[in-house]
Amino acid sequence: MAVTAADTLHQAIEQKRDELYKIASKHSWTSPEVISVSQELDSLITRHVLSKHNKEILHS
Repeated sequence: MAVTAADTLHQAIEQKRDELYKIASKHSWTSPEVISVSQELDSLITRHVLSKHNKEILHS
């Protein structure tokens, strides 16, 4: 079974989410470390949403 870009992106999101919870358990949710990882997670999620949206446009 081939790994798609969407699968890879989904894996990256899950890993970043795990990293966020791990860091947040050691720091405040408003700490710079947590905010930075949260922003990285937001970026990955945005890429995922945009890629799904672009796919839907291509197939309509």
